[in-house]
Amino acid sequence: MAIIVEEEKKSVNWFMVIVVLIVVTVVFSGAYFLFFKRPDVIEVVTPGKLDQINKLSKISFKPEEVVNSPSFKSLRQYGSNASSTQVPGRENPFKPF
Repeated sequence: MAIIVEEEKKSVNWFMVIVVLIVVTVVFSGAYFLFFKRPDVIEVVTPGKLDQINKLSKISFKPEEVVNSPSFKSLRQYGSNASSTQVPGRENPFKPF
């Protein structure tokens, strides 16, 4: 007499399969209509101040003109250049007080 042991087959959750298919379909169709069907929608979303950014990117900066200008040379320094050389904290943080 033989004992037949079979594993129980797992059933497919059809509800989740349908939900995943619907979500994937919505994402791909939205991407298609946004990027391929009506690309003019993307142009409306871009800011209108891009012309000013293009003008700023074409400006040339010459530091020697700034450093040699009379207004830069008339500036005075109101502090010292000495920076603090102390290291914050204790020398040995594991040493008891």
